[in-house]
Amino acid sequence: MSSYAVKTEIIQLVLALLSLIFGGALEEMLPKFSGVGFPFLLMASIFWASKRSLTAMIMFSIAAGSFEDALSNLPFATSLAYFTLIAAFTRTTELKYSAFAFSYPIYQIWLWMWLPGLSGGVFTRFLVSIPVGLVCAWASSMILEWLDRKGAVGEE
Repeated sequence: MSSYAVKTEIIQLVLALLSLIFGGALEEMLPKFSGVGFPFLLMASIFWASKRSLTAMIMFSIAAGSFEDALSNLPFATSLAYFTLIAAFTRTTELKYSAFAFSYPIYQIWLWMWLPGLSGGVFTRFLVSIPVGLVCAWASSMILEWLDRKGAVGEE
């Protein structure tokens, strides 16, 4: 029984690292529209918050938020705080699909509150982030769900 738990934790760690690496790479490689890119790290944070333990959720959201801050050249803890808040919201309310749908447009307002000089203007960024966020949420959830099944996490 002990080796099963260790195997599961190692697989979860590998899946989390793959999510961070490929999510960050996709965010950087895909085009940005009016300064709005695809939020793969945010969506991975929401997805794993609903699937993992509290400790794993906190560690992943901190790692994803820090990685987002570094990739986007944002001030310290701008994304980290938001990703952790959204992950905690998702975990405590069980509203995963609502978080997927609304978190990215709200993130644009969050960024505007802390950095009012962002390119594109808050209204344009908000409007563009709705379809971009929905497409990214759908793609991320499909890919991460597939990875979770292929990793056989939670199966003996």
